[in-house]
Amino acid sequence: MNEDRLDRIEQKLDKLTEVIVVIARVEEKMAANNSRLESLEKRAEKNEEVVSDLKDTVRDNTGVVKFADKSFWIVVGLVGSVIAWVLKTNTGV
Repeated sequence: MNEDRLDRIEQKLDKLTEVIVVIARVEEKMAANNSRLESLEKRAEKNEEVVSDLKDTVRDNTGVVKFADKSFWIVVGLVGSVIAWVLKTNTGV
């Protein structure tokens, strides 16, 4: 009877050992996942900084583009007016 009891205790200890090994593996996976998550968070923060910098650059460039667009159309209008004036004065009308 004692041997049966010892066998059952050994079996239970073996199962307990297996469970502890499984728990250790799960903890290792969790640690690896936490490390990856921290890495992803750092990359996301860097991307947020880059996007913020790009937003500032775009805002600055928007003013320049608006000025260049208006200047272009002013020059086109001026050239068209000069051409019309030259054609009018040359035709004698």
